[in-house]
Amino acid sequence: MMGGHINASMPEQYPAVLQYSRLLTERGSVLLVSLVMLLVITVAGLTAVKMATLEEKMSGNYQDQQMALYAAEAALKEAENFIANNALTLSGFNVDCDNGYCFSGSDIDDIGSCDPGVSEPWQTGTVWSDSNQHRVTTISISGISAQAKYIIEFRCYIAKEAPGPLPDPANRGDWAQFYRITALATGGSNDSRVMLQSSYKKSS
Repeated sequence: MMGGHINASMPEQYPAVLQYSRLLTERGSVLLVSLVMLLVITVAGLTAVKMATLEEKMSGNYQDQQMALYAAEAALKEAENFIANNALTLSGFNVDCDNGYCFSGSDIDDIGSCDPGVSEPWQTGTVWSDSNQHRVTTISISGISAQAKYIIEFRCYIAKEAPGPLPDPANRGDWAQFYRITALATGGSNDSRVMLQSSYKKSS
């Protein structure tokens, strides 16, 4: 009887083929899991580096800001000492802030009618950019990008003694000169700037 010959050994090969296929599938799964884990580790590493860089920048910015604050406080103190230890001539105060002495009001010599005005010279950019319109501190602070600057405004007169009735404007000895100081300072770079103000009463 003519007919095809059936290989009786073929069915015995199927388990080996299935086992090989299962092995390839398992290896593929392990490779996929490994790639996913590698991706997760890479992302986590990049995030950690980014966070560390950000924290370093924040720390540097904070240090710069603190240095600028310290320089501005030192400038205020120097300006107060300068007012206390020098006889300032009121005629030298004017609207142009010559030599850092500012006054934009009227009747500067008259205690009774002196008006300080409403000008805010520290908001004018030329005051800080023109060396003739501000003063520069002599205190040397290591690490700052530039010496702090300050201006002194004359703000008319106030009673020498706060409690009690208002003194007689005709009695100059009962009055004190009133000043406002504005200081501008930088830290380790010009990007970190601090501006501070203080008021100072000088008894004649």
